[in-house]
Amino acid sequence: MTYLVLSLATIPVLVFLAAQDFKERMIYSFPVLVLTGGWVMHSVMLYLDRPFVLISAWSTAVALYIAYRVCGVWGDGDSDMWLLFTGIILCTFDVKNMLQYGFLLCICLAGAQVAALIAGLVEAVIKKRKLDRHSDLAVVPGFAVILIAILINGFSREVCIL
Repeated sequence: MTYLVLSLATIPVLVFLAAQDFKERMIYSFPVLVLTGGWVMHSVMLYLDRPFVLISAWSTAVALYIAYRVCGVWGDGDSDMWLLFTGIILCTFDVKNMLQYGFLLCICLAGAQVAALIAGLVEAVIKKRKLDRHSDLAVVPGFAVILIAILINGFSREVCIL
């Protein structure tokens, strides 16, 4: 039931943040951080029997989050989305070990980046701009597309179980 509530709260926020990132190239981190807290608590409940996976996954996510913030790889809001991304993946998929976790993260992150690139191409056509390697791409819409797909998948599995 917690997954359903978190999903229903997260999907509209993701749509809003994607639109905000297109519009202003910035997002409001507060809803992302609040939702991340909910997903963290849910992941703790799900992985009580596998504390190594839980601690390792969140330690890795936080270490990467700090690296993203310090090195300026992404904007601050994009880095906050990374934590939400991690929480949703842990709560949607039944991660058995760190290898599976790493594989899921890589596949989903690659999907998010491809979705962000496609969104950037569409945005460039709409705004009649040329897209080159120095162009500013919105990352959050890519995250939003992948996370919404993951949430719909998880949501449908939860509904079938009920």
